[in-house]
Amino acid sequence: MQAAHAAGKWVGVCGEMGGLPEGALLLLGLGVDELSMAPALLPRIRRLVRATPAAEARALARECLELGTPEEVLALVGPLVRRVG
Repeated sequence: MQAAHAAGKWVGVCGEMGGLPEGALLLLGLGVDELSMAPALLPRIRRLVRATPAAEARALARECLELGTPEEVLALVGPLVRRVG
């Protein structure tokens, strides 16, 4: 993403991960500019994105990159997602 942004390009993700609250939060923390998802998922993801400071999402993504399993990632991200709703 850094190379794309340095070249003036945006980065978008289309697929199921962007529609999952945990996935959307991590993708945004990693620097993804745009998420594509089913319209029914938009309200929850929009609420999560608006309620999460960008610095918090970036810090969370950095932490997740150090973890070894998907279960560890979900254990770290889950409480924030539940807090926001």
